Amino acid sequence: MGETMPAAGPRQSLLDLLLADRGRFVEVAHGILRCRAKAEDVVQDAALRIWQNGAGPELRSPAAYLRRMVRNLAIDSVRQAGLECRLLAPITDADGAACPHACPHERMEACQTLKAVLAALDNAPARTRRAILAHRLDGVPQKTIAAENGVSPTLVNFMIRDATALCRKALDEESAVARDAVAA
Repeated sequence: MGETMPAAGPRQSLLDLLLADRGRFVEVAHGILRCRAKAEDVVQDAALRIWQNGAGPELRSPAAYLRRMVRNLAIDSVRQAGLECRLLAPITDADGAACPHACPHERMEACQTLKAVLAALDNAPARTRRAILAHRLDGVPQKTIAAENGVSPTLVNFMIRDATALCRKALDEESAVARDAVAA
């Protein structure tokens, strides 16, 4: 097993060695993965990679090469599984997650609220509307807005305050209309 592999058929020789010592390579992967089925998958993946990519022209220790390949694929599999666990919430956790608009009524209320805010902003001066949208939606600092508009940061602060007051007034009026509709 410690002999040099001839360059004539390295792919076939590696596949033959992998099949001949398959049990040993499965054990290498199983030692890392702790799952026989996944270990079998890793060894099969190694065989596919050898078949697709072959090997270099000459290997001094084909068995060590295969062992390292299987070990690396097993470690990659563990890393991938860990990444999936971190990125994907288990289904049981998703059951308790709230939908932003669980029912059509809530969705309609959200649309009406948005329309009221947009109507209030339409009544604001253009410069004030641009300032609040840039600051609240885009996160642009007030100093930057002031510099872009050629005004003082204090004026930008007042414009944002005035626009916020307009939006709050529109929301209060919208709430009053909704309360009156429910009461009727």
